[in-house]
Amino acid sequence: MINGAPSSARSRMRPRTAAVAAATSAVLLLSACGSGGGSSTAARSTGVIDPTGSLSFAWTVPPKNLDPHQSGNYQLDFTYLSLVFDRLTQMVDGAEVAPLLAESWEPSPDGRETTFRLRTDATFHDGSPVDSDAVVASLNRARDEHQARVARAFTMIESVEKVDAHTVVVRTNRPAADLPAILSTTEAAVMNPKFFGPDSTLSIENAGSGAYQFDQIRLGDRVTYKRYDGYWDPEAQKAASVEVIGLTDDNARLNAFRGGQVDAILAKAGQVDDLEAITRQPNYLMHTFDVTQFYAIQLDLGTPGFEDPRIRQALNYAIDRENIDVALTNGLCGPTSQPISAGLQGSDPGSADRYSYDPDRARELLDEAGVPDGLSLDVISVTGISPQQEMAIAVQSQLADVGVTMNIKPVIQSDAQREFAGGGVGLLHTRLTYPTPVQTLLNNYMTPLRYPTPPSQEFREAVEQALDPNLDAEARDKLVSAASATASEDAYDVFICALPTLVAYQDSVVGLDTAGQADFIGVVDLRYVGKTGA
Repeated sequence: MINGAPSSARSRMRPRTAAVAAATSAVLLLSACGSGGGSSTAARSTGVIDPTGSLSFAWTVPPKNLDPHQSGNYQLDFTYLSLVFDRLTQMVDGAEVAPLLAESWEPSPDGRETTFRLRTDATFHDGSPVDSDAVVASLNRARDEHQARVARAFTMIESVEKVDAHTVVVRTNRPAADLPAILSTTEAAVMNPKFFGPDSTLSIENAGSGAYQFDQIRLGDRVTYKRYDGYWDPEAQKAASVEVIGLTDDNARLNAFRGGQVDAILAKAGQVDDLEAITRQPNYLMHTFDVTQFYAIQLDLGTPGFEDPRIRQALNYAIDRENIDVALTNGLCGPTSQPISAGLQGSDPGSADRYSYDPDRARELLDEAGVPDGLSLDVISVTGISPQQEMAIAVQSQLADVGVTMNIKPVIQSDAQREFAGGGVGLLHTRLTYPTPVQTLLNNYMTPLRYPTPPSQEFREAVEQALDPNLDAEARDKLVSAASATASEDAYDVFICALPTLVAYQDSVVGLDTAGQADFIGVVDLRYVGKTGA
């Protein structure tokens, strides 16, 4: 019987050099020299948790949606929704799948059925029980494209069936080792069925079963929450109240933290120098999670002129990752050459440093491939997002040095992925990482929205075999490692660097440095975070 998954191995990033800050402006202008990278961490604060305390956190986007099944992007909405809406499973520190509403789960021998056994003491905020009927109704709503915007996340689910009051079977159209992790997102929130349908007797504000209830909602600004007194796990509600404020401006978030208006913030790598100055003062701490998402020029293998892997390899050799890291991310974005970062389960040791900065090798490969003069690549750059905008300019300059013209196409964030999915163009943005390495490969390279032209059969077969939940960890890691090696060797992307999640907080805050989700996707789960007394 399964009630979780092994924690992923974590890499430690090299210490950040003192020269980074001084070199940054010069490197940005010259795009030619410098090195560095690393992480800055601080220990958790200690002390007695104040059960009457109030926690405030500044997030990067304002609240726009409060219905988990109508989320346009769970990564943006999760911090607002996870406090209120529980799921069958949850991700905890170390990217481990752990029980939440489901006490345990067990896959069938063929990996196409998973039986979830529910806890018996969970209730919705109106006092009604969280039972199998609620789970079936919720997951069926979430996967119905006529009722939910998140249905695309559950295309592998064929049916959700009640066995008894506290047992549910989820059947899938493929082996689904990733199913427990998929069901940990707020897209799979279990909601009170009284909320569903045109004759609903319940508002969205009361449709959850989580540790907190909505208190005050100001869409486009902030949400405040109050502790739900009937919750079964007091450890998940250390603070009596929580406030999450959406501040898109990085400086505004930093100033709110510096001025004491908020207890903690999600910070950006470009703010490290300012944060280090703040955290040299008493009562301030900073923590850097090792690895989350990675920056890349996402490629379409079918783009005319770029079908030959040697051409894509040449693009990778043309990139000065160390220089981009120092210039734009304060030495925090470690260069990467594969989709599963070095040190994580499933990474390929042979691909760790495959693409060093070698413009001469880039030119050789272009010559070998018979590339004519004037090779050009259109690349989407998301407007208003840093450091992607600055990164696009640096990469454009470096590709030009080997004779490749990169045409930057500014596109607003809401349209960028859709335009990329149309094919024939690149996208300089983040590749998201997921709770399990096989999910990272599946979602990034076997989903048409994120990869218009399918990858090789060798890659697909390795990923599909790794989805068998009955495989042992060693066998799964070998398959994922082989797929990651294929993606690296055949240059499925122009890999740039892997960026960690960075949080800063007052030393009265406890638990933020082990917040779930933050160590693999840059989302912060505020359950289990609290404050000590004065």
